[in-house]
Amino acid sequence: MRDPDFRDAFLLEARNMYKKALQFNKELEDEINRFEQILGADPGSYEIMEGEVDEIDIFEHILDAYDGQLLEDEKDNSTIN
Repeated sequence: MRDPDFRDAFLLEARNMYKKALQFNKELEDEINRFEQILGADPGSYEIMEGEVDEIDIFEHILDAYDGQLLEDEKDNSTIN
C-alpha cells in the first residue's frame, strides 16, 4: 500500500521544483505545453522522433533550470561577490 502522505509531499515538492525552474527558464513552460499537446491529442499514437524532446529531456531541463535558479538564489543571498 502506498503512503498517501508521501505522495502528497512528493507532489508538493515536485510542484515547487517546477515553479522554481520556471523562474530561471521561462521558455521551459512552452516546451512542456507543446509536449503535453502532442501526447494528449491521441495517447500512444505519437512516436518521438530522434532529436525531438521527450519526457526524459523535459525532466532534465526542469532539473537543470531548478539547479540554475538555486545557484542564482545562493549568489543573490551571498555576501561574497
